Amino acid sequence: MSKTASAESERLSKLLSEELELYEKIRKMTEEQAKLLAKDDIEAFNISLDKREKLIEEIKGLHQESTPLMQSYASMSSSGKNSTVEELIKKIREALEACAQLNDENILFLKEKTENLTKEIDEKSAKRKGIGGYVQSVPNNPEMFDKKT
Repeated sequence: MSKTASAESERLSKLLSEELELYEKIRKMTEEQAKLLAKDDIEAFNISLDKREKLIEEIKGLHQESTPLMQSYASMSSSGKNSTVEELIKKIREALEACAQLNDENILFLKEKTENLTKEIDEKSAKRKGIGGYVQSVPNNPEMFDKKT
């Protein structure tokens, strides 16, 4: 491996390590978001989503820098590839899969919760309409209520 290829591989390894670290933070945040959803702490959940978005922006920046290095690395023969880079790529894929799965679980939880709340609102609305029929039959005469008996 030439000095340039070695330096590129080292730089790629560093960038991938930073990306992996950020993906792990996102995974932990997504786990925490599930707990926030279970506690109905929507405000904290939204704050967590904002923080996660900032991490994603950081990853985009790192990814933008690592893309040319990754393309160069991918074109290398298998004998010239760095085992550290290969391991980091594998770990990043695993972290991404874990984040995607956790995110899907959170979305499913929110969807079910939304459906349940919609049903509750519909039921209460139907009860309110039923009560409305009785309210109309009650006399609305102020004299009736103002009399002192």
